[in-house]
Amino acid sequence: MDGLFYLVSRGVAVSIAVLGLFALSGAAFQHFSKMSDLRRYPPPGQLIDIGGRRLHLLCAGKLSGRTVVIEAGSGNDVTLWQGILGGVSRFAHVCAYDRAGLGWSDPVSGPRSFDDRAEDLHSLLQHADIPGPYILVGHSYGGYVVRRFAAAYPKAVSGIVLIDAPDEAWSFAPQGLLDAQTIGAQEWWRGLATQLGLLRLGTILFPDRFDPLKGVPDDARGEQMALYLRSSRHFAIADEMAAYNAVPPEERSPYGLGRLGDVPLVVVSRGWNDPETGDQVYPEWDEAQKRLASLSTNSVHIVAARSGHMVQFTEPGVIIGAIQRLLENQGHESSN
Repeated sequence: MDGLFYLVSRGVAVSIAVLGLFALSGAAFQHFSKMSDLRRYPPPGQLIDIGGRRLHLLCAGKLSGRTVVIEAGSGNDVTLWQGILGGVSRFAHVCAYDRAGLGWSDPVSGPRSFDDRAEDLHSLLQHADIPGPYILVGHSYGGYVVRRFAAAYPKAVSGIVLIDAPDEAWSFAPQGLLDAQTIGAQEWWRGLATQLGLLRLGTILFPDRFDPLKGVPDDARGEQMALYLRSSRHFAIADEMAAYNAVPPEERSPYGLGRLGDVPLVVVSRGWNDPETGDQVYPEWDEAQKRLASLSTNSVHIVAARSGHMVQFTEPGVIIGAIQRLLENQGHESSN
């Protein structure tokens, strides 16, 4: 009996040692591969220290007057907004940045709320010496961040553009919370798999069967894959989803996160009709967009009829036009 116990114990110990060696080898493979990725794909913008950690900031255009600040959707980074930056920079100073753990920004331990993310943005703009007031552009998840920024720093905001962003009634419905929880769990496990080198190994061994970037153009695949294979990206998305649970119950009903008074607001929404059947798609989302437009007494609602959620790719001119409209209207008001 003692011999059997010894053999079992030895087998368990050997298995643990092998698993530990495997984990260490995978983590080392991931670390050195990530360092190589960073050398091949350096940040296109600046890394701004906001007090012990850095956020990646990319700006274009001449710094004069108001600055347009883009707040990306969950898991997105500046690479998805460079086309908009190029268009807006023709008539304004415009910046996009990577939230903590995304793109080239340093990670930060969670859990973190929407308010924490808004505070990061404020700190970034202060440390980068970019004066307000700002026109904030929030896409999808980023809509909540810019709304919390506007609530905390109302004098620093001269206008807001919300691009296919959710509202409280949508996000905090049972299905919305379940979706956030599911995505968060999936991304946490992806982060762990990436940290151990498994996700990267899968793309090398099974490039045809395992392709997380289907549809990405060949000239952008290298950089996008490097960003996707950062474990901090997946952990950051998991924490972004967890932010929904940090919102108090009394703020989960429509307008619970606050209204915008008379702040100039443009709501840009995806198209609503199926191109084949003509049927309306997601009428609940349509209602959410109308509620967003009613956040301000000075608002305009624009539907990007040919677009899905990623309006910046399909109809960038709609977004650029909305930003230009806010700037021109404010210019007319200041001259009167």
